[in-house]
Amino acid sequence: MEKSEKRSSSGNESIPYLSPEITTEILCKLPIDSVLRCRCVCKAWCYLTKSPAFIEQLLSSNVDKPPSLILEPNCAENDSTQPFLFVDIGGHRVRQVCIDPLKGLSAMGTCRGLLCVGSLSALDPVFVFNPVTREYRRLPTSGEKVINGHQVGLSFNPSTGKYEVLRTYVHEGRRCFEVTTLGASSWRKLDVPNHWEAYFVYEPVFWNRTIHWKASATACDFLLSFDVCHEKFRKISFPKDISSFGIRPRAKDVGHFGLGGRRDDDGQLLLPPQGFVPDGYTHLTTMIEPTELELLGFGGRLTIVEHDNEQMRLWEMTGDKLEDLSIEFWDEHDTNMEWNSFMTYKVIGWWSPECYLLKVSDCYGDIWNPKKHFTQFLLERANYLPLDIPSLPSIPSMFITVRGYEPSLVSPETA
Repeated sequence: MEKSEKRSSSGNESIPYLSPEITTEILCKLPIDSVLRCRCVCKAWCYLTKSPAFIEQLLSSNVDKPPSLILEPNCAENDSTQPFLFVDIGGHRVRQVCIDPLKGLSAMGTCRGLLCVGSLSALDPVFVFNPVTREYRRLPTSGEKVINGHQVGLSFNPSTGKYEVLRTYVHEGRRCFEVTTLGASSWRKLDVPNHWEAYFVYEPVFWNRTIHWKASATACDFLLSFDVCHEKFRKISFPKDISSFGIRPRAKDVGHFGLGGRRDDDGQLLLPPQGFVPDGYTHLTTMIEPTELELLGFGGRLTIVEHDNEQMRLWEMTGDKLEDLSIEFWDEHDTNMEWNSFMTYKVIGWWSPECYLLKVSDCYGDIWNPKKHFTQFLLERANYLPLDIPSLPSIPSMFITVRGYEPSLVSPETA
């Protein structure tokens, strides 16, 4: 018998021998759930798919696959029994992730397939878990404090191979920042400038060894960034204001994107649209001022999305080191829609260089067709293609999408 073949257990067939390198290449092209099931095939595959080298290659292969999503039900009744949902867009599947200790907690920062969950109004408990493998790990307890604005960011330090968790909250009128390493027994408080106490901080985004938050002060938006390797903070301002609203900036122009009122040219409140068909032909007639920024990481970039009526402008964080980071204009697209406060969208991910994945919402969640929650936006044609996932109608009408999630087999118990 040739060395390249092995006899099957029945003795009637021969199966080809595949080297670990070839097996890795094949498995990394499969949907993440299929890779997980392959662990049950044999001990060799189980060992292979748990090796750090395989996990790194699997993470690298995510850029060539349709994005995956984690959905957190947003129930008005605060129904803590609702599970997280894992949406495998490439496999057209929706799977419930129901873990008892995580019920009632909110999804926060994500990094390399791991997700932080915690309470927006309490320090404990905080968990790091993998929605694919369902493994989880509880972070150190901090004790009871009266707090608000709790946000938890997750990062990876390549110099140590460790995961760092950074959280911020407001206690007794002062904004605090604390850090811990996955596996450590306590949190450590970080020193920050006193004037940061009045900042409002949004959800964190990890990119390039740094955790970033979009933050707001009086009539001003900016970024707060934390370098996990050197434990340094930096405040990064957005470009200067656009002097005249309604003038489209050229690539060399820069602008500030504050919160805008939802009114028409005569100052009247906008009326809800009569209907919406995301096919690139329906064109709403209402006009709005710029809405707040979206901060997200996709396509290897830290991207800031500006919504200005039908225009989608993309701004990119540039620079390798914290002190060199700046925000520069990247690209602009006409969405062929004039959005308003009753019909909005968010950029969820980058399906391909020619296609973005959008979450479309209206103010009447109970009448919106759940199958049209997610839509592909085709850049070249400024056209829309709703996703056809048969199990999507089972999702709740109101939910929060965890953006920037990359599925992996990283185990929080051993990370």
